[in-house]
Amino acid sequence: SAWWGIITADYMKDIETSLRTCAKDPKAALEYYDELWHQLVDAADQPGKPPSKTFIPALKKIAKEVAKIPLKQTVEETPKVLVVGEIYVRRDDFAVDELIKHFSKRGIIAKVSGVSEWIYYCDHTRKHDIQKRLNLIPWYRRVFSKPYREMIMWKLEQWWKHDKDKKIKESLSESKLVPNTPHNMDEIMGNAEEHFVHSDLYSEISISSGVASTAMLEDYSGVVNISPFACLIGRVIEGLITPWSRERKFPIMSVEIDGDILPPNIINKLEIFMLNVLRFRNNPETFELIESEDSDKIAVDRKIIKD
Repeated sequence: SAWWGIITADYMKDIETSLRTCAKDPKAALEYYDELWHQLVDAADQPGKPPSKTFIPALKKIAKEVAKIPLKQTVEETPKVLVVGEIYVRRDDFAVDELIKHFSKRGIIAKVSGVSEWIYYCDHTRKHDIQKRLNLIPWYRRVFSKPYREMIMWKLEQWWKHDKDKKIKESLSESKLVPNTPHNMDEIMGNAEEHFVHSDLYSEISISSGVASTAMLEDYSGVVNISPFACLIGRVIEGLITPWSRERKFPIMSVEIDGDILPPNIINKLEIFMLNVLRFRNNPETFELIESEDSDKIAVDRKIIKD
């Protein structure tokens, strides 16, 4: 039941974020979404019934209702940025809500990396550890070893988790408001190891850098690295992905949250970042980053994009 709840919460958060950007009337859309969310909570709160009998029908019903909300643009037409970084901050509404609000006003979807991503990453590190112990055992003894049995159980667990993940996503597919996100942890960690750090480094540094690079090589137009104030992990992530992104002319921004509203200097950086995202989305072939010293050109560039 916990896994069903985690996956559902991640996808429902994606729908909420997409509605804030894509709905013709975001306020009315979010009010209706809140009603649907409470209906889902009531449907899930049925002791004795398996999640497949409660979550799936409720999600399909919600997807049909959400699909009726008028949109000014589709998710596919909308530029998207991925919010990565320290896990407890990026999944806290108090920390990310102001960022999402600014992005939605500019017509950008801020996709926040989900809790399920972190769980899949923890599973990947567990597999990595099992494989290392298995490699230390002679081949003729492996099939009878404890690591071999652990690997079989790991594969069964992964099959179960991905199967439930797929069913929940398919149940919400009719809404057409769940943006595609890098989901293959082997690919994500392969990119992290190729461009940034070795897989033996177990932390948000590995997963955030890996998923950021994977997203930018797919359909995303920018990455925001969020962390608590003076967080070491956040600054290491910034030190890894910023040079990589700038070398490829990918929009990148790091934000440290200290519990207060965003100060004017961060808002200014955010405005420049959003303009970079829009320019990258419109014409990535000729895209060039706008730096802070170029901020006097923002008004002109905004007019060009608008026209």
